[in-house]
Amino acid sequence: MVFLLKRNTLLLITILLSLTACSDSSTPADNVDNLDHIYTYLRQDRPEPQLDPAACVNNSQACTVQQLPFIAISYPETQIAEIMSRVVVSHDWMGARFQSLLTRLPTEIITLMGSVTAIVIADNIRPSFYWTGTGAIYLDPANLWLTNDEKNTIRQGGDFRDDFGNELAYEFFHRFIKDGQYAYFYYPLDGTQERDIEDIIVPMASLLFHELAHANDFMARQLMPSLDPTQTTSSELNRLAAQRLNIDLSLTYPLNNQVLFDHADIIYQGKQATEQQKLDNAAYLGGLMQEEGANHLYAYSHKAEDVAMLFQASMLKKTLDIDMDSAFVIKPQGNDLNCADYLVSWGQRNRIAEQLTKPRARFVSQRLLPNSDFNDFFDNLESEQTFPALIDWCDTSLAVTNKMLFKNNTKIIRQSHQHGLTIR
Repeated sequence: MVFLLKRNTLLLITILLSLTACSDSSTPADNVDNLDHIYTYLRQDRPEPQLDPAACVNNSQACTVQQLPFIAISYPETQIAEIMSRVVVSHDWMGARFQSLLTRLPTEIITLMGSVTAIVIADNIRPSFYWTGTGAIYLDPANLWLTNDEKNTIRQGGDFRDDFGNELAYEFFHRFIKDGQYAYFYYPLDGTQERDIEDIIVPMASLLFHELAHANDFMARQLMPSLDPTQTTSSELNRLAAQRLNIDLSLTYPLNNQVLFDHADIIYQGKQATEQQKLDNAAYLGGLMQEEGANHLYAYSHKAEDVAMLFQASMLKKTLDIDMDSAFVIKPQGNDLNCADYLVSWGQRNRIAEQLTKPRARFVSQRLLPNSDFNDFFDNLESEQTFPALIDWCDTSLAVTNKMLFKNNTKIIRQSHQHGLTIR
């Protein structure tokens, strides 16, 4: 994604890793304070011994395309070993875990990696993001740890967007569902519970499909032969900006509702709400989204997030049979809240099957993976499911889950942001 996620504890099942970020800005300072401590994970026996990716992905230095080529330029038939030569970390366990995951994730992720220059994983990245300054993706290791020792190396601070939209009357929630249950569960950094690698496969697939959608949107493989190797990656990405997929999507299947654009600016960009916007309710906004082809409010924060959210949902469904739920919920009052206090005013499951959304999702998916055939997948998608109004977010008719898990927790994740999505 190009920047996303939000708040505190247990409903992060609904949200963690769904949205990330992308950034066109000159520095990703909101996501990471400094990267002086990172290093290239495979320091010996690298396929490209002349390259040191760590020297090019710190925001203090701009490298040329020749100094750190996109992976597909160096390796048109990208393999895991070649991807690992571009991994930069703050701790060795992060690189080892990422390598283990690559053998378990959908193979499409390996192909999509060709459009990044490097993969940076560091203890102080939050949330994950894609940065046009380097053409690299930057991953929050909160999604990778398995043991308490690993967890203890990670910064526990929050997302800088946590308080955006506090004054609004609604929340925008999303989650991922498989076979009627949550597709994965959230394990907080401040807890003591450990997890297995199987616990992180789905959230990491979700995150990577989002971030790699940004990378392939901003630098499609077919554009790589036209790059000037003597110029910086940033300048070349900017030079070719008009050919990005997100521009084509906005021209071919535009989103038009200005009210939703304005609300996305509040929730995802931190703009101040007007008095009228503070009164706009979940039912009103859900009705507006029903008339458009986006599958998430985050799509209105940046054209690239529109691409990434459509692709993320499509690929999770295609490769892992996971559905995405999206909903405007009424914001409850009080502090001691639980899942049943969040009532859905408008929501859908599998919105990529909806008549306005499906052609947009197909358009994006086929462009990002041009050698794959998506026709059968989209032609045979089961219909979207619209949720009953005023059903609570964790009603078992929506997702068969241990509802008592939420009833007994007073901290609820507010899912108006999806982590990992920053276009910086």
